Amino acid sequence: MAVKDLREWISLLEEEGELARVKTEVNWDLEIGGVLRETMERQGPALLFENIKDHKDTACIKLFCGSLATFPRVTLMMGLPKDTPYKDLIQVWRERVKKPIKPAVVDAAPCKENIVKGDDVDLFQFPTPHWLKFDGGRYISTFHGVITKDPDTGWENVGMYRQVIHDKSTTSMAVAQGQHIWMHWRKYRAKGQNLPLAVAIGWDQTLPAVAAAPIPEGVDEWDIMGALRQEPVELVKCETVDLRVPASAEIVLEGEVITDKETFKNDGPFGEFTGHYGLPSMRPVYKVNCITFRNDPILQGTLEGLPSTEDHRLCSVSHSAMVWNLLEEKMIGITGVNCDPSTAYTNTIVQIDNSYYGQVQQVAANIWGSKITLDVGKNIIVCDQDVDIWDLNRVFWALAYRVDPTRDLIQYPGWIHALDPIVHIKDRLGPGGNKGTRLLIDATKSIDRPRADEYGGGRFALVAYPDDDTMNMVRRKWDKYGIKV
Repeated sequence: MAVKDLREWISLLEEEGELARVKTEVNWDLEIGGVLRETMERQGPALLFENIKDHKDTACIKLFCGSLATFPRVTLMMGLPKDTPYKDLIQVWRERVKKPIKPAVVDAAPCKENIVKGDDVDLFQFPTPHWLKFDGGRYISTFHGVITKDPDTGWENVGMYRQVIHDKSTTSMAVAQGQHIWMHWRKYRAKGQNLPLAVAIGWDQTLPAVAAAPIPEGVDEWDIMGALRQEPVELVKCETVDLRVPASAEIVLEGEVITDKETFKNDGPFGEFTGHYGLPSMRPVYKVNCITFRNDPILQGTLEGLPSTEDHRLCSVSHSAMVWNLLEEKMIGITGVNCDPSTAYTNTIVQIDNSYYGQVQQVAANIWGSKITLDVGKNIIVCDQDVDIWDLNRVFWALAYRVDPTRDLIQYPGWIHALDPIVHIKDRLGPGGNKGTRLLIDATKSIDRPRADEYGGGRFALVAYPDDDTMNMVRRKWDKYGIKV
């Protein structure tokens, strides 16, 4: 059964020993970012900051961070046992998203307990951190859901786009070329209108999980959240814009993104998912006209930067699942996909049954030929089934002994992510993408090698590992050995 809101989620984490309440005073300026970073590097608990400098008497005094920074907490979000392996978690995501569940619209909602409009709007009432030293300001929205709607089709999109506070009622809005919000923004701009937009902060963690996932164009993210939580999302209509938000969200910002390019303001630098600072850039302004929030609201956010952070671990699951489904639809013989959190899903590791010539190249062609390549698969590593692609030790072993650099490293020119720091600032094409080079590494036992008796009739040297019968026998008897591991 899915949790109903952020408060129930926090209670669940506390019961599971996965939450720490920080009662010592902390400074919103850099200290919170440092505490969260150290906690994530130690694979520690989620954090609820309850004593924040300058926020003793503001409308919001609490900040929740690190919610999904470990795989056990991601499994809890999915209603699974905490010890569910990463590989199995990917499989559950794959299967659930194939069965979307429509949301339900309700009239009464906890997120309406307080309603502030017009001149009373004050974003500084919320304890927004200055996360990293060189960040361009206080980023209020880093782990949330941004809701927009296609004016022609009515398709409602939920994405995750950062926002730095400019003043008490305006923020930036990271409208990036190629993203779904950009598609909606362009349509409103062509009509000479501003883009109605709502930001939902703090709810069931399927909200940020799906907002950050590569959901296809035209697919309603509310349906996918319902699929993951296996219950409909309860939505309520906004006060000032024709959009819907989770009824029990902690905080909702309502307003419009100004489409006049003359009003753009600087947004950045910002510590990005690549592990490097993104460059300052001119972004559209989001005018907040209304804030609704629960009594004693809890702001939620997260720290970006050098992997692995919260979104890397979370997105490794969603991106692996989506790439696996894509490849399985387009070809045969796919037995695993790992967009590992260690490289922020830029490296995509694929396992195949290696059953026909050209299969390795087909993997790359399908990923690079799809829209999903904006975020994943700049570097693709393809391995055999005897390589556990969820264990980087095994992947590096395959790179060491199954890659012939003269034939197994294939470079391909194309579009790479706009934030990729491999492209020098003076060589950047623009905000939407960069001219770059992708790499396919064939770490399989090449199928066109001749068989040899010395290899037991195979094409490659035998792997030195106990035989299956021996290992199965040992595992059956394991409890009898008295070895505690």
